[in-house]
Amino acid sequence: MSSNEERRKGLRANLPTQMLFNVLDKPNEYIRGQDSTVKRLAAMDSEPLPNLTSASQILLHRIDRKLSLILSILAETSARKNYTNQALVQDISEFGLAFGHHSEFPIGTCLEIGLVLPYTDGRLMDILGRVVRTFSPEENLTGERYVYGLEFTDVLSSDQNEIVQWIFTKQREEIRRRRERA
Repeated sequence: MSSNEERRKGLRANLPTQMLFNVLDKPNEYIRGQDSTVKRLAAMDSEPLPNLTSASQILLHRIDRKLSLILSILAETSARKNYTNQALVQDISEFGLAFGHHSEFPIGTCLEIGLVLPYTDGRLMDILGRVVRTFSPEENLTGERYVYGLEFTDVLSSDQNEIVQWIFTKQREEIRRRRERA
């Protein structure tokens, strides 16, 4: 399979919007707040309890510990998700996106992405991606100095589904516009 066929294996749509991101040194620096929270909360239920006598004391002790954990995780997640960079998205698929930026990134660079699809509920998608290619100047639609292809390496299936639904909506709109012009 040629590289052109390989990068076009999914449905794609133009997405002229901003994306937020942080450059990570390693993929294991990426933490999705929800997943780690659920695992840590579940682990708390199996921890031994101090000498508590009543069921209400046990319940209050567990609630207090879980509430403290949730508050600390929210504080660490909000501080960590302070995106330091912006980029212009050129197009998107359920597997990745193309974006333009003024900085040069080597192939393999890991990015923690915050993405909001236009004309949706405005929810910020938290995605881990890896730069897998650079585009030639002829393929640059962003006006930025560099354009990159980014592969999603950690994305929720609900976010992938939302991206696919958004692409289908855009394609339906385009078909409708073509029919109206004809």
